[in-house]
Amino acid sequence: MLNRELFKETEARLRELRVVTRTSADGRGTVSFRTFVVEAPFELAGELNVGKLMALETTKPNTYLITEVIDFVPMHFGLVNLDGSVPRELRKNVLENVERVIKEGSLDEAWLEVFASHVGYIMEAEGDNVKFVKGYIPPLPASRVYLFTPQAYSRFVSYSEGVRIGNVLNENVELRLNLASAIKYHTGIFAYTGSGKSNLTSVIIRKALESIPSLKVVVLDVSMEYAVLLLDVLYRMNSRLAITDKLPANEADAERRLVRTHVIPEELSVYREEIKKVFGEIFKQGKIRKLYIPPQGVSYLTYGDLIAMVRQMIEDKYTSPSQKPILQLMIQRIDEFMRDKKLDRDDVLDETFKEVINEVELKARESGLRETATIFSFLSSLKAYLNSSDIIREDYDIDALAVEILDSDESSPRLFVVEVPNLEEARLVASSLINNVFMRRKKLYSNKPQVLFVLDEAQEFIPIDARQKDYSEASSLAVERLLRHGRKYFLNGLISTQRLAYLNTNVLQQIHTYFLSTLPRPYDRQLIAETFGVSDSLLERTLDLESGQWLLMTFKSALPEDIPVFFKAENNSDYLKNFLEGFRSSGKRAQSPNT
Repeated sequence: MLNRELFKETEARLRELRVVTRTSADGRGTVSFRTFVVEAPFELAGELNVGKLMALETTKPNTYLITEVIDFVPMHFGLVNLDGSVPRELRKNVLENVERVIKEGSLDEAWLEVFASHVGYIMEAEGDNVKFVKGYIPPLPASRVYLFTPQAYSRFVSYSEGVRIGNVLNENVELRLNLASAIKYHTGIFAYTGSGKSNLTSVIIRKALESIPSLKVVVLDVSMEYAVLLLDVLYRMNSRLAITDKLPANEADAERRLVRTHVIPEELSVYREEIKKVFGEIFKQGKIRKLYIPPQGVSYLTYGDLIAMVRQMIEDKYTSPSQKPILQLMIQRIDEFMRDKKLDRDDVLDETFKEVINEVELKARESGLRETATIFSFLSSLKAYLNSSDIIREDYDIDALAVEILDSDESSPRLFVVEVPNLEEARLVASSLINNVFMRRKKLYSNKPQVLFVLDEAQEFIPIDARQKDYSEASSLAVERLLRHGRKYFLNGLISTQRLAYLNTNVLQQIHTYFLSTLPRPYDRQLIAETFGVSDSLLERTLDLESGQWLLMTFKSALPEDIPVFFKAENNSDYLKNFLEGFRSSGKRAQSPNT
């Protein structure tokens, strides 16, 4: 018997099971989804909504199939066979009579036809003992339907000790996530323009920084908006704003330039002067740096690059036969060195490799090769490269940024907003920074700090048709590496974009938590439906979502159970308004971060 505080018994009953089959999103096969048709009393309309969870009795005692409402339609007996074959005047009379009796409250011949989708779980319940298990058991024909109460949502759908991210739609229940787990297993935010992607991303960032003390967040911002969306965090927390323009000359110049070059949300436009002054305060705090981007592009030579160079020399018909054995020896020594140091092809050469260069150079001289031989100039160029990498530079470049990101000192910045409006430069920075942080974390392994890389407009960094000349290939490979292998090094990713169809599919496969809003193109919805094994009809409901409303789908990360949940996200602007109102009332200057 189900606990009545958690599950409400209704007069609704299962009437029909429909199976829908369609071609898969990639066109290579077919997928099938079950849709359950429930007949419910008309009076239940006030308690039903899209996303409402229902439990259906199954063929196994004390076991229930968990379904989610995807649509419901009012019906009346007088309309069942009313179609175009009925004379128009008669149809009109029937329709008017049905309207009249429903408005008068005579609902004996009216009902609701409710369509629901299986969410992938069954529930084993006996009183207060409730357990969710992945699987499917056929429901009983005409089985009774039980609705989840707000208490059930709080207990089974939300983490009681989790981080509040918003409220479950149409339920007076807070949605609390295991945000640490969601970040650990990577996160994606997918929605059309105007759905509130940047707002949700900003809320997740500020909540993550508040709840995970060892976390650092790196935002790669091509839209010039996150310095405003996270303005209060930049001001109050140890942080860094990295820009590619020259540094402002003084506080007044910082105020004028930064407020002019950043996107200010319309609802915050009345606070333009306050935003301007806070930028000046951030400049005074010394949190702004000019990021130096080397014109030569990616400047790190990996062992994979070196092996490819040596093999090319061996295969080159113009390389003299007397040099090729030495080059083969070099390949052998590189392999031995990588095995001893536990390195892979993606690791970057450093000064420790000089011992291999010296050994190969000695063998070449002992073999009697001339000083003008190509191999000597090649080895000399490798030495020059390694020597140049040892030079300490004062510029705030990718190296300096990576060092600061991985600095575990409590006084080091925790939030980094890296603004690179030029897309080619942004891809270059993304690939160089991610690879640099990876290299350093692998050399000096530590679980602190944990680092979250945030890529808004992800289609620019991980396109499906990546090309070498615009650095999209380099950024795509770097992000793919981050999401494939980053978790064991406590390096994580959050990506946000309008279109899934344009993204590197290898990247999408690594994401465990999806936040979805309006996705107008069928391919995008079908791809997610297949990924999570839910009905297309459930994803189609995202077309009805307003800005700030989301469908959360997760796989063993953010929620106690992998049940799709519709929710209304917190408004990031509310945090900024409170901060800027406090600033406005305090006078011309923002309060000290320590107050």
